[in-house]
Amino acid sequence: MRQWSLIVSALPIIQLGTPSRCEGWRNREVLAHLCLQPILLREFLATASARPAQITLSANLAGTRSLAALIDRSARRGAEEASVDFAQATADARPELLAADLAVTVVTLQGPILLADYLATRCVEAVVHGMDFVEPIEPDPGARDIAAEALIEVLAMRAPHLVPDAQALPPSAWIEVATGRRSAPTRLAGEVPVMT
Repeated sequence: MRQWSLIVSALPIIQLGTPSRCEGWRNREVLAHLCLQPILLREFLATASARPAQITLSANLAGTRSLAALIDRSARRGAEEASVDFAQATADARPELLAADLAVTVVTLQGPILLADYLATRCVEAVVHGMDFVEPIEPDPGARDIAAEALIEVLAMRAPHLVPDAQALPPSAWIEVATGRRSAPTRLAGEVPVMT
């Protein structure tokens, strides 16, 4: 929630028509994509149960690539609507999120996942896309560290021997390398981006 709140506070100075750092999207599409996150979270919280999780944090992050076309269409459609209100969406989600048991399983577009793991993936989204705005929103330090560690987990699933190389980078630099926003050091180049 801290990262979402940080983005909300920065929005008054974001020019929505400006091209973002996310290829093909303006700041408006980035915001529309972010706005969907608390809306979906509320829908997924309604599915909370004690059923076993089938999707891990790292698998969820790695799996976003398969949803790229759907995500792009959704962001573009949302950007065309005048009613996109990230501040209201996050405010609506806050009470339900604060009351939620992090140990439950929720059913997402990729399948059942522990709520705690799903929230870590939303933290990654908020940090990465906050930095996609032009001008970038410097992430909350706690959210940045959660995002960096989550992306390390994805790398560990694919190339565990390269984890020390990733950990040697500053967290913000690693996040940008891991998501293809920055050129990778030579040793990591063959394994990144781990998500887009």
